[in-house]
Amino acid sequence: MYDLIVIGDDLSSHVAAAYASQNGLHTLLIAEGGLGGLYLLDDFVFNIDPTPLTGLGPEQLGLSVLAELGIAPPESDSLSINPAFQVILPDHRIDFYNDLTSLTAELAREFPESDADIRDYYNMAVDASSVFHNWVAEHPQIQPQNIKEYFSYLKILPYIVRYKFGAVKFDKILSQDASLEKVWEAQQALFSSNNDDLFSFASAFQYCAPLRGVSYFPQGKQFLYNALIEKIESNKGLYLNNYQISSMTRNEIIDLEIKAQDGTTSKVSGQNLIISIKSNGLSFVRGNNKYLNISDWFRPVKIAYYPFTIFLGVAEKCLPEKIARHIAVITDVAKDIHDNNLIIMETSLPEKDQRLSLARSSLTATVYLPDSEENWTRDALKREANSILERLEAFLPFLKDNIELSNIDKSIDVSLDYRKVLSPKYKVRNALFTSFAAKTNKTRFKNIFLTGSSLLTDAGFDAEMISGKNAALQVMKKRK
Repeated sequence: MYDLIVIGDDLSSHVAAAYASQNGLHTLLIAEGGLGGLYLLDDFVFNIDPTPLTGLGPEQLGLSVLAELGIAPPESDSLSINPAFQVILPDHRIDFYNDLTSLTAELAREFPESDADIRDYYNMAVDASSVFHNWVAEHPQIQPQNIKEYFSYLKILPYIVRYKFGAVKFDKILSQDASLEKVWEAQQALFSSNNDDLFSFASAFQYCAPLRGVSYFPQGKQFLYNALIEKIESNKGLYLNNYQISSMTRNEIIDLEIKAQDGTTSKVSGQNLIISIKSNGLSFVRGNNKYLNISDWFRPVKIAYYPFTIFLGVAEKCLPEKIARHIAVITDVAKDIHDNNLIIMETSLPEKDQRLSLARSSLTATVYLPDSEENWTRDALKREANSILERLEAFLPFLKDNIELSNIDKSIDVSLDYRKVLSPKYKVRNALFTSFAAKTNKTRFKNIFLTGSSLLTDAGFDAEMISGKNAALQVMKKRK
């Protein structure tokens, strides 16, 4: 009998299991696919999820969760890469540096006529981002949970109103310059999980991501998965991968029948269950009821776009000399950003020990496709892959001649198989009485809780860490 069973492949499920086991709960984590964060193809190593790592810099939200678990990120010099990312347009290239003076100077160089407006916006956004950070640090559910927290919310309401008014003014500036507007839309595509609001109060937190720190590790997100699994097992928890949920009985005790890859079945029981909102097993929790809680009924989460990534091994000499690890490429400033118009690229660290003529790089190119069946057939994805390569030619004119590894069929397989790990783009309405899109991790069952980034889309990538901890805390609170 376990105190807690956690079901999910995503990072938030691993955080929930690690946090619970670290705090004395006998925990089982069932990773249905056991997919992780890296993909190996020949001798090239790729990050699977294109979302940049945020929240792992000094005094940031994600790092605080890891610190509670006794996990230290590797290579401290990679905690805040500089530039944090680049946005490439047909007539502009912007490096987003991790200090405010350099960042605004770079934008002013590219858009001198909007210099004063850009500086005003960032001065306002930095203040709003700090307020939001402190709010989440003290209220990790983000939405106020009781009368006392609503009174606390009233204290930050003036900051929310001030930012919203300033953001409306800046949005009008953006509407007068298609290129500048696409720069802001590209940032949202890189960092925000919520595709519904370009200037919610939490958007300041995302637009200030370079200043908070964007991290890059040679192992990518796999470092986090490995460290969390090790933490679970070191606290006498159990990690199972490639097990599917065959049945679930929901009573005072949660009884599961699980099936291994070889077809053998076994039964496990737990007093509590945490399940990822991405898990296939969620259907067993829902049963015949479409909604998991009242919040799910009033403000359902809708997936707008899933990421589709092609994995390329290239000769490093075809890449620009000063290329960031993360690049948003927009090919037409007049088109909608998701209308075959945005490519998010990630490159590996340069091979410093190799001559440039011999050095190679892993390169991923990601687009976000609508969650509709016709976009996700193999034929449609093959056409999309060819379109990505053609559009990249304008930015990397020597790319096709320097591709050393390209396996479109494998790329399609990964994008389809890893949906339980990848970060889609959601549409989530803000709550009626606040400016937040956050949703509860409680269900209509007193011993079943949710985890996953869609619960806290306001927090971007940091939501993976925070929502996992929140779910574990719900179980721990029940046991007191």
